[in-house]
Amino acid sequence: MSRLRWALGWMIELLAASVVLRWAIIRLRRVLLLPTGDTTPPIGPAEVTPRLRRLIISDLHLSGGDRLDDFDADAEFVAFMRFYAIAAAPTELIIAGDTFEFLQVRLPGLGDYEWSGAAAEQRLEAILAAHPEPIAALRAFVAQPDNQLTLLIGNHDFELHYDAAKRRLRQALDLADDDPRLRFGINYEGGGIYLEHGNQYDPWNRFVHFAGISEPFEVVRGTRVIKDVINALEDDPLEVAPLVDNVKPTSAFFWYMLSLPRLRQPEVRRYVVRGLLRLFRSVALPQAYGRGPVLAMREDLLGPPGETLQRELALQTVYELDPTLRAAAAASHGGVVPEVQLRRRHLGQAASALAQAFARRLGRGPSEVRLEQIEQEAGRQLRREIREFKGALLRAMARIAVSPEHNHNTLFVCGHTHLAEVVALDERQTYVNTGTWTTIIQDLVANRRQEQRFPFLEVHYPVGSTEPHGRLLVWWGVEVEPTPWVNRHEDDGEDEP
Repeated sequence: MSRLRWALGWMIELLAASVVLRWAIIRLRRVLLLPTGDTTPPIGPAEVTPRLRRLIISDLHLSGGDRLDDFDADAEFVAFMRFYAIAAAPTELIIAGDTFEFLQVRLPGLGDYEWSGAAAEQRLEAILAAHPEPIAALRAFVAQPDNQLTLLIGNHDFELHYDAAKRRLRQALDLADDDPRLRFGINYEGGGIYLEHGNQYDPWNRFVHFAGISEPFEVVRGTRVIKDVINALEDDPLEVAPLVDNVKPTSAFFWYMLSLPRLRQPEVRRYVVRGLLRLFRSVALPQAYGRGPVLAMREDLLGPPGETLQRELALQTVYELDPTLRAAAAASHGGVVPEVQLRRRHLGQAASALAQAFARRLGRGPSEVRLEQIEQEAGRQLRREIREFKGALLRAMARIAVSPEHNHNTLFVCGHTHLAEVVALDERQTYVNTGTWTTIIQDLVANRRQEQRFPFLEVHYPVGSTEPHGRLLVWWGVEVEPTPWVNRHEDDGEDEP
């Protein structure tokens, strides 16, 4: 018996050592990404028509029409396009990323991790077939000679970088390959607007090479979670299964699963365990990508990482603005200009403190009581992560707003979070998140859904002014005039002052 225990212990230690070794190899031997010709440039001021009426939406997530497809607003979108977007005045419609949900299109004979122009074209073909009315509405919009459709690329429709996918969409809209009425970009700046999708400020969905396709194809953690975890869980017949796709940010998936209602039911607990096991398997040993050398911050210059973010950002800015410094750094790195890498925060300490706080909140008692406590505390942690996620994008756009390169703009716009909001950065500049047109569950227990369902940003230019005037509005249908979006507190649903 002792020999059996010894052998079992030895096997467990060997397995643990192999896992640690693999993790170390992945971290130390990064996969170098080589850019390909399938790229998408940014849209700059010279390409933006002055004083044009603009409508900006985001995160439609049109997909393949099956259980994984989250877009169920075909009729509402068609009405919006027909009665509001196609107006007497020339209009530019900008969809700020994640127009299409490539990651949840599953086709027979096409692997989930098969990446090519042909594969992207097949997935897009399935989306076009599943949503013919919205595509027809876009076709009618660009049929107007003075209208323009601009699609920014997000993390869920990253495959739009492929030239084959761009060509197929142009064909679907009856446009020639060189027709300027349809264009693609990774970001947009002009007419007083700075606009991008926003995934580059989300660590789980940040690409090393966001401007185009790389070899090998860059699979970020968020993509892997959708492919390996969320798609499989949504197939489950359980009533709560379709809700898992409402997870934003991806990093909050752990708390989301533990906060599911009816956690005390055995089938729900089994579903949660399956989901968490899939999550850990998917992200525990992520692929590490790299594109070049980095300059790390020196501890003796800055002090504790948790207290010096402003100093690190200042040094990063000085480095980026000084070509002499960059040239000197490149001379020491084989001629390649290294990037400045901000130091990691004390995530381990933060996670430990969070775990301790979580444990303190959970008292002793019957299992039913403890499960209820877990559900409630997970809900609180989920709301905390959502607030931090929203704050991260807001802070990123605020940094862009004060930068010398972009501070002449007045509207700073993104999507990605699925949570629309308007925040005044100062007396002149405003941050706007355009939200999503998919369903948002605000309360899992009460099944309370987002009431302001279809947000859009309307931009026009007052007579005699070159500065844009933007209004975040809500589309209610053809019978009701769009109304201004109202920011609401997440926890209680009350209007903000």
